Amino acid sequence: MHGATFALLPLYTLRGLEAPAWVYGLLSGAWGLGAAAGALLLEKLLPLGRGNLARGSLLLLGAPLLGLTLLPPWPLAVGLLFLFGLGQQFWSLLVTSLLYRELPEELVGRGMGGVGFVSSLLAPLGSLLGGALAGLALPLPFLLAGALLLGLVPLVGRGWR
Repeated sequence: MHGATFALLPLYTLRGLEAPAWVYGLLSGAWGLGAAAGALLLEKLLPLGRGNLARGSLLLLGAPLLGLTLLPPWPLAVGLLFLFGLGQQFWSLLVTSLLYRELPEELVGRGMGGVGFVSSLLAPLGSLLGGALAGLALPLPFLLAGALLLGLVPLVGRGWR
C-alpha cells in the first residue's frame, strides 16, 4: 500500500489529476504532515482504546485511497493524503507498541526486525504490483488497496489493550 502509493504519486499527480508538477510536492508534503500529526495525536487518543484506534487507522488509510480513485481536484487530494498519512502513522505506532507490550523483552528485537524485514520486502512488491495495475487503469491500485483496508476494519483490533 505504502510502496504503491508512493511510487504512483508522481504519475497520479501529472496524468490522473492533470496538475502541475509542483502539486506533487504538496501531495507528498501533506502525507508527511499527516504522519507528523498522527505521531502527536495518538497519545491523546489512547483513551479511546487501541482496538478502536486500530480500526480507525484502517479507515483513515482505506477511505482516502478510495477517494483518490475519483481523481478529485488536487486540493481535495491534498486533504486525502493528509488523512492517509495520519492513518499510516497511527497504524505504525500501534503495531510497534503492540510488539513491545506483547513480546517477551528478549524477543522484541527479533519481532521488530521481522516487521522491518516484511515491510522492506513488501514495499517494492507493492510498487511493482501498483505499477502493473495502474497500467490497466490509474485508479485501480488505489481502489483495490482502499477496499482491502476497509475490508479489514471489522477483523482488526479485537483484544488489543
